[in-house]
Amino acid sequence: MKISRIGMCILLLMAIIAGAISSVNGECSACKGGSATAQQDVLNNEWAVFLGKENTTAEVITSTNGLITPQYSRQNNPSLQADKSQASSDKENPSTASQTEAESSRSDSFASVLVPLESVNNSGIILDISPSSAEYIPGAIIIPYTEFFGPGAALKPAMEMAAILGEAGISQNDAVLIYGECQPCGGGPSAATYVYWIMKYLGHENLKLLDGGIDDWVAAQQPTVSEPMSLPSQSYTPAIKADLLATYEFVHSGTPQIIDARTAREYEAGSIPGSINIPYDRVLDGKKIKHKGDLEELFSSLDKKRPVVVYTNTGVKASMIWLALTLLDYDARIYSWQDWQANLPHLNIALQKAYAQPNPAKIGDVVQITAIFEEKSASSATAAENSTQSESEAILTIKGCATCGFGSPQGYADLSSTDGMVKIGSTSLAQKSAAENGFTVSALILSPSGDTISKVIMKRIKSDGDEFAGIWNANVAASVYQVDIVATLGDITETFPDAMQIEVASTSKYKNLGYE
Repeated sequence: MKISRIGMCILLLMAIIAGAISSVNGECSACKGGSATAQQDVLNNEWAVFLGKENTTAEVITSTNGLITPQYSRQNNPSLQADKSQASSDKENPSTASQTEAESSRSDSFASVLVPLESVNNSGIILDISPSSAEYIPGAIIIPYTEFFGPGAALKPAMEMAAILGEAGISQNDAVLIYGECQPCGGGPSAATYVYWIMKYLGHENLKLLDGGIDDWVAAQQPTVSEPMSLPSQSYTPAIKADLLATYEFVHSGTPQIIDARTAREYEAGSIPGSINIPYDRVLDGKKIKHKGDLEELFSSLDKKRPVVVYTNTGVKASMIWLALTLLDYDARIYSWQDWQANLPHLNIALQKAYAQPNPAKIGDVVQITAIFEEKSASSATAAENSTQSESEAILTIKGCATCGFGSPQGYADLSSTDGMVKIGSTSLAQKSAAENGFTVSALILSPSGDTISKVIMKRIKSDGDEFAGIWNANVAASVYQVDIVATLGDITETFPDAMQIEVASTSKYKNLGYE
């Protein structure tokens, strides 16, 4: 029987359909998984592994005879393999862990001082040093950090500071955790760090700082209370560690490296000779101290074998740099710009009067600034010497014309005198030469924000007088400007801050209509 070409095609098609039906009810010849249902379970399991899910229920197929599975894709994807290799390396070598993990942890030296939020309740007495807090960590007592200050933000005597701690319920043997900040001062942890330094100076050993503040505590959804806790008073016996506080003699000796931790503007206005400027906020990341690696890079130019002195105006913010250096095992000490200035040689002159004409002035006016000096009375000079000056300080008393050059007909000052009138120590020829040329006087014009916008050189009006005058062109915006008067003799400078105010008014003809 002959079968047409069309018939043969029909028979072939039927055979293909039959084979397909048979394969549906049978096993996948290319797989090891059995039935279609079992194979689907394997693929589901493979997908779960690909997504990183646990508790898979079937064996993952590793050989597919040509079938491309998710596992095969992972095994042959260079990018995924690199990630897997890095993860394995991180597990075997903790030092190469991810940057995020490294930054979230503290080194041993840092962790011994900085306490994480979750460990607060295991850290002894909690001390909030904020001057005005609205909420507290539960159980915290409070000593505003300003309680440790005397006049001019100078530290109180050690026994008085010890008494403050004792009255608050702290003894020298207690474990203490410090936190808090000065919100009116712009915030930040420097106030807490300064109290930490004070207590270290008093010899307190078991002492730590909270690695964060009340904002971090609240952000972590921890409870707060509206009133601090009170503790029974204790006896606090200090054991002073004098090497944490630098003296004028030590700073002046040239032995230490000196860091000026004030702002760049303050540093440029005047600083301790030889100091470098590292503003205190350079060690901060937000309101927390930076990590070890960042700080090591910041201080990489310092010699770790030499002591370091850090200063700001009062020493409070210097404590931030001091803490960072201490955590890095530097021999660090705190100092103040106030003490440096108090110990420098001083001119025994007073600013009798300072004024400007015209005042108020209009924008663009030529303003004459006048300053009149007088010699300080002997009694006030002696009192100042006894109360604020060290033995190394010079007090220059001018006889006759208070600001005239030495050797002038009007007056003189005997630099070699030993009667207490003049004590300059070893006076150089350069200093004597400068003295013979007399005083230089200038006026610094300060903007409302405190920036120096003009310096006016003032000239002596009479050769035998103590009256100086200079001209300022008031090409400035309408406002009120402070004026500092500065008198200089050789290397000795005396500043008379806020000597006067000059009001500069607008010249607009539309002022009465409400326009400036």
